[in-house]
Amino acid sequence: MASSYVVVWALFVFAWAANFVIRVGFSALLPPIIRDLELSYTQAGALASAFFWAYLALQIPSGLLGDRFGRRRVLMLGLVGVAAATALTGLAGSFGALIVARLATGAGQGSLFSNDRAIIAAVTPREKIGLGQGVSFTGPGLGITLGLMLGGILADALSWRTVLVLFALGPLAAALAIGRWVPRTPASSDAAALWPRLRAVLATGPVWVLGAAGACGIYVQFVLATWAPMFFIETGVPGLAQAGTLASIQGLAAVAGLVTGGWADDRLRRRGGRHRTLIAANLTALALSMGAMALALARGSAPGLGVALALAAFFVWAIWGSAYALLGELIAVADLGAAFGLFNSICFVGAIVGPAVTGWVRDLTGSFAAGCAVAVLVALAGAAIATAIPSPAHARDAVS
Repeated sequence: MASSYVVVWALFVFAWAANFVIRVGFSALLPPIIRDLELSYTQAGALASAFFWAYLALQIPSGLLGDRFGRRRVLMLGLVGVAAATALTGLAGSFGALIVARLATGAGQGSLFSNDRAIIAAVTPREKIGLGQGVSFTGPGLGITLGLMLGGILADALSWRTVLVLFALGPLAAALAIGRWVPRTPASSDAAALWPRLRAVLATGPVWVLGAAGACGIYVQFVLATWAPMFFIETGVPGLAQAGTLASIQGLAAVAGLVTGGWADDRLRRRGGRHRTLIAANLTALALSMGAMALALARGSAPGLGVALALAAFFVWAIWGSAYALLGELIAVADLGAAFGLFNSICFVGAIVGPAVTGWVRDLTGSFAAGCAVAVLVALAGAAIATAIPSPAHARDAVS
């Protein structure tokens, strides 16, 4: 049993890394895209956010499909779709075509979260669930590091179109590996109960509160993932390769945050603490880190920016082990696909709003410092919301 769940953890690390190379590597390619298409920062922010419109829209449907027809099958189809859409992004010949291709990429990636988090919850021993949700989700951190670093380096040597075609190979490999080594999960045998069960999940109030707190974290997370290379360029760092490499610090910090956050959550729970306590504490620390980032940008300090970026990435990613473990306590196992889909749909409203608002504020003020100041307020709002998350006991009984 031990080896089986560890293998599943490792394969989803790989799948998430491949997805985030595409998702975040696109940010490292924004400078040449802005130059080639003569975009404003507001337009570039909208382009970065287009991915998340489709990503958000597919969360609940893909979770329902996974609950009904098998989670492994649905996420494998999504990964193949991601590969095709990424290649098409590299072939797009206009701003409009890029928008459509990024929407398609987001739709494909929308199949992964609601199904893989439910698989992790099903195969991981209860006493290791916080660590399992954290470790198995370290792939995004690795993908951020590789995406920003490789995106910047390759964009200096190749066209941004060629880089995207190369990035498409990762999800194909992930789909093959998951098909070979991740066990099947049983599909629901009661199709008629699907919509009543969805209504029960939608009626679980604590999921919405947890999602609102998560949306504040995701807002900041994707401000960093989208604009960090441009932050460094604004402080005077020369060259896209160097800016992308420095921005990739956040990926390594994310891995540390996920593992540390998951471990701390398990330890806190064994001592009678609550998941929401750690979520609120990390969001508060995130707000302080974003305040330091705004100050570093205002002073044009690249070293200060690097330290603040690492701290902010650590704290925002440390949230998720606690959040996913809590969600597993709120909802019955059979409905976890739909529940994770709903939760991520709520959260990723922040990913739609954050990059676009930050780009708009940059056009308005001429600096990214003001956008980081807005992120401080968003993180503080998330901490306040997290303290209001109700106990999971009655919520889970309602959907069991």
